[in-house]
Amino acid sequence: MILNNGKKRIPIGYEDFKQLMDGGFYYVDKSMLIYELLHNGGQNNLITRPRRFGKTLNFSMLKYFFDITEKENAYLFDGLKISEHYDELAMYRNTHPVITLSLKCAKQGNYEYAVSNICWEIQSQFSKYDHILGSDKVKEEDKKSFKTILQAEPDALLFGKSIKLLCSCLKQYYGVNTIIFIDEYDVPLEDAYFSGYYDEMVRFIRSLFESVLKTNPALEFSVITGCLRISKESIFTGLNNLKTNTILSVKYSEFFGFEEYEVLDLLKYYGLEKKFGDIKRWYDGYLFGNTEIYNPWSIMYYADDLISNPDEFPKANWINTSSNNIIRTLVEQSDDETKEIVERLIHDGSVITHLKETVTYGDLTDSNENIWSFLFFTGYLKVKEVVQTGEETGDTALYSLVIPNLEIKSCYKDIIMQYFNKHKREINKDELYKALLSHDAAGFAAPITKLLKSSISFYDNTEAFYHGLVSGLLAGNIYYEIKSNRETGDGRSDLILYRQDMFTDAVIIEFKVCRPEEEIETAAKRALKQINDMDYDAEAKSRGYRNIIKYGVAFKNKVCFAVTE
Repeated sequence: MILNNGKKRIPIGYEDFKQLMDGGFYYVDKSMLIYELLHNGGQNNLITRPRRFGKTLNFSMLKYFFDITEKENAYLFDGLKISEHYDELAMYRNTHPVITLSLKCAKQGNYEYAVSNICWEIQSQFSKYDHILGSDKVKEEDKKSFKTILQAEPDALLFGKSIKLLCSCLKQYYGVNTIIFIDEYDVPLEDAYFSGYYDEMVRFIRSLFESVLKTNPALEFSVITGCLRISKESIFTGLNNLKTNTILSVKYSEFFGFEEYEVLDLLKYYGLEKKFGDIKRWYDGYLFGNTEIYNPWSIMYYADDLISNPDEFPKANWINTSSNNIIRTLVEQSDDETKEIVERLIHDGSVITHLKETVTYGDLTDSNENIWSFLFFTGYLKVKEVVQTGEETGDTALYSLVIPNLEIKSCYKDIIMQYFNKHKREINKDELYKALLSHDAAGFAAPITKLLKSSISFYDNTEAFYHGLVSGLLAGNIYYEIKSNRETGDGRSDLILYRQDMFTDAVIIEFKVCRPEEEIETAAKRALKQINDMDYDAEAKSRGYRNIIKYGVAFKNKVCFAVTE
């Protein structure tokens, strides 16, 4: 065991249970998931949770407990909570062959590459058990098929029923049924949706899963994880024995992510108790069933940062682990109603909606309700309250959803700003200058209004924001020097543009945000009057500029209006 100043190390990037336990890492005990699965699980169990909430580590833990080929690692569980139930669970402890598949490997952006990686993942499980080929317990015909899979090039049709074949061979050899763990089942579907081959991937995943989970006499039980609930219509046609547990379910709620007492224990262990308030604001906010849950990935990263630097500020660690395509799609394809709701969410408001538990990637843009369901089940929104249960009326329940914490809010803001900046770059700066210099107030204000209306606002309606926006739009012209908050006359002007190659043009701009009940034109005239009343043109005159153009620019929500003289 390698310690860091006498303390266990933070397991950053480690997802193998044996590495954590043997390597002296800090581990939050989730071993009672084993007990719950054996006592309350079905034959096929789907557990959906947002990404990076411990699904892969839990799968690794399950493999080491059940896998008949891991008997030498049975000690890993000594001292954990599950060790108190060794006698009761003896018939399952390292007594069954286990097949583990992680479909994270299929995030390739291309159907052929994705299928190839899944096929190679399957081949690795055949390789794990290739020792059974030397046994006369396995039928010769099945051995031949087994060898074909081992040696074959990736092929969707050939590998579609291969896992069922492996289960059959393992039962012949070991005399017991096989346990199957499929991690991140929907990663290939998400990638396929955003890369344009969704229907093809759905067909492949359907053929792969149905053959092994629907009618497989050699299956003991399976556990499948992902972010979204599997739609029987799209993936498992006719599969009636799927036991689903989403983040709305009470069952298994404490086994993915950290409960508050676990966070406090971790902070106490490392002497970081004073940082609990920051952690709660940034990484708390999730509700799985009735259990309050913290984001484990982000907390571990922040704790590791704090050990190195006790003054470190919280960062958005979780959002940097993915492309956040769902949020990006929401921002780029949203209509006016959706933009208004997102703006409300960012300003600590809520959206009232039904939650569609069977939503699939193919449903993403069918309706706004699907978008909110997506964002909820993938961790970008949480339930604030149940508005209507439907218990008395039979109607679908209505939920009030909000952004969970500061980390997720920063994700929205980051992607919105990227989208906003993209549209900023599309504005023709030469045309802006042309409008300014020709006293075309309407021509100057129109593209700014278009920019504001095309995006989602997360900023406060302050003069400082609009000042910075216009300054940025006008920056980069080699012929003009921009002076901001320049002391001139009897005060400080907001913005002055000086032509540098000759003393001809100077443009003075003053910004105003409309007061309550104030008309936008009145605010613009108020700004122009301030330029004259405060002699903001004094410096320009003293420098010899002959053509001094003055603009009063006002903003009201997403509308820009300008007047000039």
